[in-house]
Amino acid sequence: MRPLVAKVIRDPLYGDIRLNFLEAAIMDHVAFQRLRRITQLAGAPFVYPAAVHTRFSHSLGTMNVAKLYADALELSPEDYLITALCALLHDVGHGPFSHCFEDAASSWLGMNHEQIGISIMQLIGNTLLDQCPAKLLQGLKREAHIYGFDNARDYVQWAFEETISAVKNEDYRAHIVDGPMGADRLDFITRDAYFTGVSAFNTVDIFRLTGNALLMDGQLVYRAKVVDNIYGLTLGRFLMYKNVYYHKTSRAAELMMQLMITEAIEEGLLDGYRSVKEFSNLDEPTLLGLVKIKGGKSAQIYDQLLRRKLWKVVEERIVKAEQQSQILEELYLLHAPCHIDVPEKLSLISPMDRGEVLILDEKGVVMPLSDYEEKTGYSLLQQEMNVFVRVYKEV
Repeated sequence: MRPLVAKVIRDPLYGDIRLNFLEAAIMDHVAFQRLRRITQLAGAPFVYPAAVHTRFSHSLGTMNVAKLYADALELSPEDYLITALCALLHDVGHGPFSHCFEDAASSWLGMNHEQIGISIMQLIGNTLLDQCPAKLLQGLKREAHIYGFDNARDYVQWAFEETISAVKNEDYRAHIVDGPMGADRLDFITRDAYFTGVSAFNTVDIFRLTGNALLMDGQLVYRAKVVDNIYGLTLGRFLMYKNVYYHKTSRAAELMMQLMITEAIEEGLLDGYRSVKEFSNLDEPTLLGLVKIKGGKSAQIYDQLLRRKLWKVVEERIVKAEQQSQILEELYLLHAPCHIDVPEKLSLISPMDRGEVLILDEKGVVMPLSDYEEKTGYSLLQQEMNVFVRVYKEV
């Protein structure tokens, strides 16, 4: 069954991205359009000026990669659609400045961005037809019949219930998006490398990885011949974190953004955005407008960001994980008052932070990548995890 094509979006990475009528209607929904005003990389533009791409373009790109997986796995038309929707909607719960907002506001909201995302998915599903232009609505009616529904409302309700169920239950359709080799990761590494101008760090072969995926007993498995491509993804991810995501200037800006958001919350500037409906209208221009007009300490931090008066690194170390607590205490006593940043463990290590990668070996046996490495005696990946620590001082 060939899906209907409602819109074609031109993307610098993949060329044409085709959307069916339901995907196009979701894209045009006001809660999804908000992602146009949520930057993908909050602090990176202070170092890489072209890195101003958004969660909107990343969501479309992730959907395109998820469809490559769906084609290779020969999913049913229904599972193909739900996989695409899981990808399209996977970041809809992000707040202004993406992870900076989540780090500052998750306790205030009582939810992380994935949980908020499920609530916003429900909101979009409940209001989609009310906001849908007549042309898309007519297409939705035709599309509903293709999937066996008598009307667009039943079709939309089924699609959103299945998508939310897949996300909550973390089944294979959601795993195609958010797994260790998922569409989300494949797109953001490739897209971020492109827009930061460091494409040499992008060692991800999206088409070879997606084309050699299999679905076995509800699990995503990769043929052994792409193990080196998995290492390529691991290397690319490491280089991007080391040189882009954890760049000292980018992290300084992001720490300041986190503090600005924390101060804005304490000043009561965001009290009107705690409900899901209102949160779905909160974007970066809205937040910065509130801070600029009504903020106190938050406005002072915003002014420093505008003038690029960023915090400076006074010391940085890479330490063993087991030494982390002791070292952090020593650094604080030495440099207080200061801001200590421990962004994440820094290591050239397999992408297991989202689960184990499964390999189908030459004899047809499925095993974790770590077991395959032990069996073959071939491993690129160091297993020791180090902690990257920086100390910042305000200027």
